[in-house]
Amino acid sequence: MSRRRLRAAAIRARATLTRWSVPFWAVGIVVALITWRLSFGLPAIGIDGSWIGGLYMAAHDGRDFGTQIVFTYGPLGFLAFPDLWYSDLAALAFVYGAAIYFAFSCTLIWALSRSLGKLGAAIVAFVFLATLPDLEQLPLVLAAAWALVAMQEERPRFAINLLIFGGASLAAVESLVKLSVGPPIFVICAIALVGARASRRQWATFLGVALAELVVLWLLTGQPLGNLSDYFLNGVQIVSGYNEAMVLKAGPGWEAPAILLVAVGITAATAFASYRDALARWCGVALVGFTAFITFKYGIVRYEPDHLAIAFSTALALWLVVPWGRSHSRLAIFLAGTAVIGAVAIYAYPAEPRFDPIENLTSLSDQAEILFSPGLRNGLSDSARTALQSQFNLDSRTLAQLQGKGVAIDPWEIGVAWAYGLNWSPLPVFQNYGAYTAKLDRLNAEAVEDPDGPERILRENPIEIEPSGGSRGFEGRHPAWDPPEQNFAVVCNFAPLRTTKSWQVLARIPDRCGHEEFLTEAKGGPGTVISVPPSGPGEMVLMRVHGLGVSGLERLRALLWRPGFRFAHLNGDTVTYRLVPGTAADGLMVSPAPGLDSAGAFAQIPSVQDISIEGVSRQLTYDFYRVPVRVRARAAGGRPVPGQRRRSRTRPG
Repeated sequence: MSRRRLRAAAIRARATLTRWSVPFWAVGIVVALITWRLSFGLPAIGIDGSWIGGLYMAAHDGRDFGTQIVFTYGPLGFLAFPDLWYSDLAALAFVYGAAIYFAFSCTLIWALSRSLGKLGAAIVAFVFLATLPDLEQLPLVLAAAWALVAMQEERPRFAINLLIFGGASLAAVESLVKLSVGPPIFVICAIALVGARASRRQWATFLGVALAELVVLWLLTGQPLGNLSDYFLNGVQIVSGYNEAMVLKAGPGWEAPAILLVAVGITAATAFASYRDALARWCGVALVGFTAFITFKYGIVRYEPDHLAIAFSTALALWLVVPWGRSHSRLAIFLAGTAVIGAVAIYAYPAEPRFDPIENLTSLSDQAEILFSPGLRNGLSDSARTALQSQFNLDSRTLAQLQGKGVAIDPWEIGVAWAYGLNWSPLPVFQNYGAYTAKLDRLNAEAVEDPDGPERILRENPIEIEPSGGSRGFEGRHPAWDPPEQNFAVVCNFAPLRTTKSWQVLARIPDRCGHEEFLTEAKGGPGTVISVPPSGPGEMVLMRVHGLGVSGLERLRALLWRPGFRFAHLNGDTVTYRLVPGTAADGLMVSPAPGLDSAGAFAQIPSVQDISIEGVSRQLTYDFYRVPVRVRARAAGGRPVPGQRRRSRTRPG
């Protein structure tokens, strides 16, 4: 076939794809229905299942976020997970998730139809939504799409109002859902307002709507207005410390450089899309680059299949909503990029496709039945509660020690409080491993020391609850050092009341620790073996390591890529633990008084004779302190006592 005939055939095919006169929103709704993926979930054990349960319990119990609860997610965090911990809240989460999905499907059709026509857009959107893994970052891409529409060459009349009112509303809601999503949405919208040459009045409207909705939603969730600053300031600690403490060690693989190349490629190619003018073009590149960077970091910090799959899917979704326009050259770039990114995403983490519209509609019908039937939702929730009880298997004597008491859970299986109807009295960072900065560690330690804090701590042996979950140490960390100041406060203010194979109950006691007294200092570079002073009768030894934090050029590396890992080798390298840079100076318990610690699976304090640390290039300073402690202090009903004192450190010079 000649080149002329090929071109004529392409023109006819494109004309066929663009002739559809159906409204884009109608096509979007149909595509959403026949690719339906949202469903109710059941409460589950494990780290992730438990923090989702914690969000639901915090919302149900009216906990104050920012002070009583400090987490990446806010008072509306449960909206991201329609799990049946509480029937009505789960229904609300399902409705919110459905609204986001419908909005994204309609937006995707609008964006694609500018280049492919509505029929072509429907085909591409169907394949995309039916093929790739779940899109956890949908609100972020949705905001980017609305922002790009406002800057494209032939923008519709509603584009600016959609950005001002829709973008502000989405930023406000998502800021109370998840702090790593809501504020970036605000930034995305702000960049677009610059590119769209918004007037002062439009800027004022956007800022006013965003702030007003944020405050109103905050108050509607029962939060004190004065806590709003604490929510954001303490949330910054969670978000900023995540990169250093939660990074997973990356093994050999092509995925990390691939997602980096995809992010850079999307940003560079966006410069060739269709924009109103040069300012809009530069702002479009900045906006897409910012969103692509967030997507890239999402994939490589927690370097494992689920996060990488979501990162690749989000990158492709971002590519699809860029305003490519109708020119042949831009269409060629768009099609080539779609093929490459889609192939990489599918090859990396193939998901089971959902190409059967009838099956998808049946799933939607089943979920709608659950949504509109409170009795069915309650029945599923009750069944899940029974299932969790069989997995947790708390015996009657253990339960008797917990009933009527405020109970915190250590280290993460929050769902046990919901399963047995316990009076959950959480520490602010309610799963220990999340208190990975000095400020977060102190918040938890203060809650432990507070006489009005939890009366009981229910400590789990994870391997007995979920054999695949491993030991009490999170991802190679020592449980006594994760976080260190909180666990030191537990040793001083709590003592074992009952211990079984799977669970240990700790009860509050009068503070049994004296003031810290400086012992000695040692210095050494990476790999230098440092001797640890032994503890004597009635005392334990704390170690504070200085110089372990991320700083200098490593801080830039951590921002753009990933930070390095710090490892402590104990007692002649017989055992190795990962150290969290932000809490290494908080006071690591390294030598207990004889008879102070529990035995077996619940042993908490390591007996360290020597230590060496690797993962940094600078010299480290090790400060050792002696702490007097009453070894034989016993729990007496967990009755709080007044006069808790803050520990002071005394050292010469």
